[in-house]
Amino acid sequence: MNQQQISICGCGWLGLPLAKSFVQNKFSVFGSKQSPDDVQALLKEGINGVALSLPINLDLLIESNTSNLASFFQFNVLVINVPPGRSTNSAEVFKQKIQNLSHMAKRFGGEKIIFISTTSVYADCMGEVTEETSTAPNTESGHAHVWIEQWLKEEWQENLVVLRLAGLIGRDRHPVKHIVKRFESTLLPLENGLTPVNLIHQDDVITAIHSIVNHWPSQKILHLAAPTHPSRSEYYRGMAKRIGLLPPEFIDNGEKSKVISANQTIKALNIKLKYADLMKTLPYQ
Repeated sequence: MNQQQISICGCGWLGLPLAKSFVQNKFSVFGSKQSPDDVQALLKEGINGVALSLPINLDLLIESNTSNLASFFQFNVLVINVPPGRSTNSAEVFKQKIQNLSHMAKRFGGEKIIFISTTSVYADCMGEVTEETSTAPNTESGHAHVWIEQWLKEEWQENLVVLRLAGLIGRDRHPVKHIVKRFESTLLPLENGLTPVNLIHQDDVITAIHSIVNHWPSQKILHLAAPTHPSRSEYYRGMAKRIGLLPPEFIDNGEKSKVISANQTIKALNIKLKYADLMKTLPYQ
């Protein structure tokens, strides 16, 4: 059996540990960074690093004979993990970048794609949200993600899996510091204290992606969130205390709320979440 190639577009906070985990599992791994200097760091981790800045000019790629970049697109599975950016017109630029990436993958014979999306596509939903819930974005980024999901589905059909992620937590990343900083700036109670949190740990995302790669699922729209959903007040006050920060105060102003249920995805992927209980998961763990 030939060694599978995994290409990861975007080796940042999530993409780099994901790439390293596939290296450890003896996959051939290609990873992209925008800076050539950052590419050297990938090579030291056993990752075939490529400098990739979207959009790519196909003619220039062919003329330059950059075999490593062409090899990046000759994947069994490509994980697209690209943020939309925050500049003016960033949503339209985001769409164009993903289209360009898809065209390159088709040109060089790529096989399957996992598109890392976001549960913000459910922004205006209320109550329990399952994988069958209709999207209801309320931001340019959310609308762009929905558009890209549909466009990629038309292009790749059964060879696409969309993985929508709730708020990400894990090593060196936790929203509690930002929440506490906001509270300390005014010492006024923060809003939506009873709204449930929807979060997922980095390690559990990596576990899910490995399952998708190893056993391509029949369910093509998946999403991930921990099954526990404490209120914002309970969660952020508890996390602040755990790391010695001033616990923020909250009020409830009756904002509509939702709970992301990932039961179908967890069952479809046959995985067990390591960090299912958010209240037991230390910040930065």
